[in-house]
Amino acid sequence: METVVYLIRHSEITPKSNIKNISMNDDKQIANEKAFLSVSGEKKAEAMSKIDELQNIDAVYSSNYERALQTAKYIAQENNTIINIDDRLNERKLGDMAGIDGNEFHRMQVKDFDYKLPGGESLNETKKRIIESMKNILMFETGNRVAVVSHCTALTCLLSAWCEAGRNYDGEIILSYDDETIVDGHWSAPAVFKVTFDGMNVLDIKYINLNE
Repeated sequence: METVVYLIRHSEITPKSNIKNISMNDDKQIANEKAFLSVSGEKKAEAMSKIDELQNIDAVYSSNYERALQTAKYIAQENNTIINIDDRLNERKLGDMAGIDGNEFHRMQVKDFDYKLPGGESLNETKKRIIESMKNILMFETGNRVAVVSHCTALTCLLSAWCEAGRNYDGEIILSYDDETIVDGHWSAPAVFKVTFDGMNVLDIKYINLNE
């Protein structure tokens, strides 16, 4: 029996919540978790929830980050269902970034999936926990249509379990499935991927263009 899972990156956040290039400590990690959608992000999340692909959704899952929950809210409301919160869907934890440039940290993690900072997570650790979450979702939602709202790095780790990985000229991770590029290294917010499963086995992965 086929299960369809829509992997969704949260919608656009407020400019002040854009933490890519700032050094972080534990307090700023908490601020990252509480970063919220911009007015434009709210509108994009609501519009996304109304596309044909996200109708007749049986279950909605989300990380516990504010921006993910705000995005999931629209899908849950549109489909008259609840949000199941799973912290294994959270973004990769950065750890203590005192004294390290954010861009350098990003380059190191992309280069070495085992690289991490004190108190943080490597990409391989993130991949392990989000795969565990996905296995549980597939077990409980067999035959259903499911929306899963998470984050750019976490979803990159998950998709890399089923896709061929490479890097573009900027050193960013690119992912392809069945000879088709589904991640080109540059993520939009929101972003949607449709993954079709037979049991635990992936049958197909497609990127859903929200601008069509």
